[in-house]
Amino acid sequence: MNKIEKFSNGMHFVMVDAKIVDSFLSKGSKRALCLIKNTTFHCAFMPKKEGGYFINLGSTICKQLNLKEGDEIALTFTEDNSELQFEMPEEFLEVLYQDPDADAVFQTLTDGNKRGLIYVITLVKSSEKRIERALKVAEKLKLGITSPRLVLK
Repeated sequence: MNKIEKFSNGMHFVMVDAKIVDSFLSKGSKRALCLIKNTTFHCAFMPKKEGGYFINLGSTICKQLNLKEGDEIALTFTEDNSELQFEMPEEFLEVLYQDPDADAVFQTLTDGNKRGLIYVITLVKSSEKRIERALKVAEKLKLGITSPRLVLK
């Protein structure tokens, strides 16, 4: 069992056994699929300054599974064989398909920046809002703004 902890910034996280992390890192991957309470999500093993590795538990996962600091949970990790180790929203796929210039820029980005942009789009729940956000991201890409932190400003 793993205990849910919280950083000073409010982000929830769980420390992961070094043997598990080493089994992924030895294969050249720090990303995995994590299963908690019958829910699977993409995650990354992140090094902690004090030593060891952790995974972040985003607010969406915490709310969905009713998780809070101090809870003890079981984690199961499997290899993530998806292209970007992140779920690509249909709305963004369609926007990139219809806008080859934005797609060309997107394809030149690092996988981390691609995941960041995808995450920015998936933050909104409704398909209509995801379409709006995907269109905005595509326009910013064509203007040379590729940072997930800057794309919505």
